[in-house]
Amino acid sequence: MAERLERLKDKSILFLEDNLEFAKNTIVLFDVFVKNVYHAATIQEAETLLQNFPIDIIISDIKLKKENGLDFIQNLRKGNTHTPIIVLSGHKDEDFLFQAIPLKLTAYLLKPIKYDELINALRLCSEAIFLNQNPQIALKENWLFNIETKTLEQEGKAFVLNKKEALFIELIAHNRDRIITKEMIHASVWEFEEMSDSAVTNFILRIRRRFGKTFIYTIPDLGYRFKL
Repeated sequence: MAERLERLKDKSILFLEDNLEFAKNTIVLFDVFVKNVYHAATIQEAETLLQNFPIDIIISDIKLKKENGLDFIQNLRKGNTHTPIIVLSGHKDEDFLFQAIPLKLTAYLLKPIKYDELINALRLCSEAIFLNQNPQIALKENWLFNIETKTLEQEGKAFVLNKKEALFIELIAHNRDRIITKEMIHASVWEFEEMSDSAVTNFILRIRRRFGKTFIYTIPDLGYRFKL
């Protein structure tokens, strides 16, 4: 885990936040983990910073005083699908979460930011940056996942994945040491579409038939785990 945060030491964050007092206090925390933090109070300032500096991670408030951070992210994603984005909000907004599905957000944090949630979000950003630079990632037992071609390989044999399989293996790649809950599967694999418990059970059975009984383990009452 510490290694993932170490990867951020030479990285830069663009921080879009119009509450200057909150921004000032939060930047002090960001500075512990990254080389540079560029602060913008408006979307125009954020776009100017993107044009003039190399940005590795974007952290944006959603509800700015006179603007909507979602507009900024949607416009950015038209030409940039790889930069990790963390969004901040003063309250949980279910409508926003559904709008945000196509935007491939790395994390959604509520204010005030909890330290452990921020650390986890930064780890996910680090992992995403690493995967973008190294599209083939080692999983276990000689399994390799190519995040660009969406193929799973083992000892020279390649498996072409369908959409749900690819989304599930990508979820595993980002959470190799964590329990994968049904909520995580609902968000990442079903993309918040209707999902029953039986659908998940049957999906896991198909994964095991295709890649082996020990490919994924069941943790009773909690979810699934890739490694034990």
